[in-house]
Amino acid sequence: MDRGTRQTAESAQEPVCLNPVGDSSWHPAQSNHGNPLVTNLSRPEIPSLFGLRGAAALAVVFYHYWLGRWKFVTLFPGPYAVTLFFELSGLLITWLLLKEISERGALNRRQFYFRRALRLFPVFYVVWGMCRLAGPFAGSWATFFYMGDYYHALAGRYNILTVGLGWSLGVEEKFYLLWPLLLVRVARSTLVKILYAVLILEPIYRAALTRLGHQVYTWFAFDAHLDAIVVGCLIAIAARDGWIAPKWMSHRLTPVCALILVFALQAQSDIVTYLLAVILISVVCRPPATLNHPIARYFGAISYSLYLSHDYARDILWPLVLGGRQIRGLLVTFLLQVTLAILIASVLHFTVERPFLRLKDRFHSQKRATPK
Repeated sequence: MDRGTRQTAESAQEPVCLNPVGDSSWHPAQSNHGNPLVTNLSRPEIPSLFGLRGAAALAVVFYHYWLGRWKFVTLFPGPYAVTLFFELSGLLITWLLLKEISERGALNRRQFYFRRALRLFPVFYVVWGMCRLAGPFAGSWATFFYMGDYYHALAGRYNILTVGLGWSLGVEEKFYLLWPLLLVRVARSTLVKILYAVLILEPIYRAALTRLGHQVYTWFAFDAHLDAIVVGCLIAIAARDGWIAPKWMSHRLTPVCALILVFALQAQSDIVTYLLAVILISVVCRPPATLNHPIARYFGAISYSLYLSHDYARDILWPLVLGGRQIRGLLVTFLLQVTLAILIASVLHFTVERPFLRLKDRFHSQKRATPK
């Protein structure tokens, strides 16, 4: 399933050897004492991340629902919620892959892809089908094949349904395809150097494209969002190597101050990327009660369905609910539309996501119980 080249049938079915290049340094330090980042990442459920995903999904919904209605919406850094999703994916996927390599001495890419498919595909294609039944939309088939990012980047236009549905998922899917291959085929020291090079070169690449008149391309294309994903990957790699985050990152005011700076410096996207990383590390090192409250956790649980379906709820279902009636007041309309989006996301989560997540968990448990 990797992009561009295919491995042999044997290598696609068998676990990949950890040390094809003689690098055994993927194993973490033996003791996590005094290292809250590693300790909390090692828990069966990583603290704060459900709540953080829920907050990011709600930020996207609020931004899309107010866009064009409120003249101050540009002051709200809603688009950076997607950047946070990319960093989360880089951190979580890298951490889990390195954990599997450390525990089993190998990475079975075929099983990884199968688990990702069970997690992502069911609700994605249900929502895609719902949008398609409502009528053809621009980039629908590109979105179907997770190429919505390049469709929008190259076409220079988009349909709001496909913005909510597919472009960022296209970015993440390419990461899922390529990253496991790089992780087991490239020596760690070389790979880390490549990742740091990406962090340096990516802003220059985006600036050059913008200068040449291709700014829209930088908004959507996979190759224009690598640094956010790489930041998450490097956090996971550093944590597996026993890196201890500075004490100031564990201060309870650190994520608050970083968030204030995100609002203040949102025009500086490259800086915001690192501020979001500070928030991510901070809430893992010192989990705040707000992100671990049952309500926050619930929004985290439905965040994927909410992210995918919120534009459908507003643009397709909301007019049907109104039935030609008018509701006065932007705030009332906004609150009712958000409520509808949450209801639709909840239905999708419990009827589509949950059954396949249980299947994924059973498959993962069976895999872990299977002897090497």
